[in-house]
Amino acid sequence: MTSQELAGEAKAGNAARELLVIPGMKALFRALPLWLLLGSLAWLLATAWDADMTQPLTIGGLFVLPSLAVWLTAKTAAKLPVRWAWRVAFWALTISGWATLLVIAQGRAESHPSEWRNLLLGFGLAGCTALWLPVGMRSLLTWRTIGEATAVAATIAFSSGVFLWSYEAGTHSFAAQAEARWTEIGLPMMELEKTFVLGRENDGSEVVRQVFRERVGSHFYKEGTRAAEREPVITRSEEVEQAIKRAIDIQSAILPPSDDFELPPKSVAGFEPLGPVLEADYRRILAAAPPAWASDPRDGWSINVPNFLAIRQFSQITAAEAVRRLSVGDQEGAARALAAGLHLREGLRQNPTLVSLMLDVAVDSLLSAKKVRLPAEEDGLQSIAQDAISLRAELLKRLQLEGWLCLRFPDQFVENEPTAHFQIRCLPKWARQALARPWVRRQCALAALNGAEQAVIRKSPATLSLPDLGESLHEVVSEAHPSVMEFNITRAALRIHATLLLREQTELIRDARARLAAGRPVESRDSVVLPHLRWELTADAEKGTVRTRLVGAPEWIVKNEVTGPDFWVLPLDGSVAWQFHLPSRTTSRF
Repeated sequence: MTSQELAGEAKAGNAARELLVIPGMKALFRALPLWLLLGSLAWLLATAWDADMTQPLTIGGLFVLPSLAVWLTAKTAAKLPVRWAWRVAFWALTISGWATLLVIAQGRAESHPSEWRNLLLGFGLAGCTALWLPVGMRSLLTWRTIGEATAVAATIAFSSGVFLWSYEAGTHSFAAQAEARWTEIGLPMMELEKTFVLGRENDGSEVVRQVFRERVGSHFYKEGTRAAEREPVITRSEEVEQAIKRAIDIQSAILPPSDDFELPPKSVAGFEPLGPVLEADYRRILAAAPPAWASDPRDGWSINVPNFLAIRQFSQITAAEAVRRLSVGDQEGAARALAAGLHLREGLRQNPTLVSLMLDVAVDSLLSAKKVRLPAEEDGLQSIAQDAISLRAELLKRLQLEGWLCLRFPDQFVENEPTAHFQIRCLPKWARQALARPWVRRQCALAALNGAEQAVIRKSPATLSLPDLGESLHEVVSEAHPSVMEFNITRAALRIHATLLLREQTELIRDARARLAAGRPVESRDSVVLPHLRWELTADAEKGTVRTRLVGAPEWIVKNEVTGPDFWVLPLDGSVAWQFHLPSRTTSRF
């Protein structure tokens, strides 16, 4: 074959390729306005969520643009090139664009009732246009066009189904790994289930229920639980609102580091009339068993839980009343108020939920700090050491329960509120639920798997000696399999140990008071909470003062990562001394 013949064949091949490419490029340029219009409409409906789309100009756009998109679809489809790849690409993008637009439009119509008629009319006109166009463009509805569009739509649906199936298979794999890992570390879920018992109310429950109703105008159970629905309707009075506000003002007041202090007369005058009724409440609470809340772990995430807000508010009232009594020298009355508040929160540990345990710790830190001005207890430090062991075990148990709930009840997150953990508000309810269910299952499985690894960290005695109490180890676990459902075990552990150290500091100050009064030396000692730390106490018998310095305090304590600036009774660097009043003065007035 001569060179001229070869050149001729090359030119013919290039020409043939150009015949295929140029029509495809033309089809692409024809389709671009359509895709831009579909994308712009979807973007507008999705992003302008808080905008008012009932204005005349906007309504006109809603009426015209969908019909224009239908016309562009028809015009482009009628002039598609012969090449199969170009036609499939066009229908895949176009069908996906229309499906996205219609779904978002339905979501907006559900969430914006004032706009649903306009949206219905706009897309109704588009539908009429779609029905009319085949009459005006007879070449549009060919069997080839119908077959291609149907095949591409079916392929998209099939591919989505395959993706969902593979996604669910991966979720089942993560869940199986989590179950096996919990068993491997000695905490099998089957054994946990055998420990479940029904929580039942007791005589203390009825006492506290009445106290909550009268003092804070609240139910015994958290609003939204089945148990709360059976309680009578309660309307909080203005008097109760004012009492809670005054209590917060009193208990959050910045007091001097001294046995002697004064409160603003206005605050005391507004709160003092509650003294007699609160005294009666405290005696009734102490005379009964710690309240118990009915619960069943097998209810999953819908388990009945205490009214945490009511407990918090009553604790604030109790703390304020204790401070008020201490300000007038009534140590006995203050001790009774604090004892009643701590007695009430003891029942929180009987509820198996993590939030109940953390509220127990929060109330403990709120009330125990107020005991700094009371006489020392004989077994104060021993009690703190025992609580440290108990709370670590309880935290591990709650962590395992969280993992169990994630493995057994992932669908409960979307049964009552399908969008609670999948906030794509531009989608209609059915779409959000369809997307949320597999997504939440995956998040729960990953959380359960991470929980097992976190349990290993928390079980290790070496974790207590780490400067960050294991925070960096937990971060490695969380980064391996991120999950929004994962429990923040590090922050909970830090908060628990900070509260225990606060109680220890309080008890050491109380003990120093007793030692100075008895003429005995005040000694430094190792912490009973974190043994690698040491409390250095410096006392001045003549001035009646003591300073506390936490030697070896880790960075998370120094930087107050889980505590406020006024969390500690005294600064942990020993810069401020506590001033005792010797001898102590006591009265019995309310």
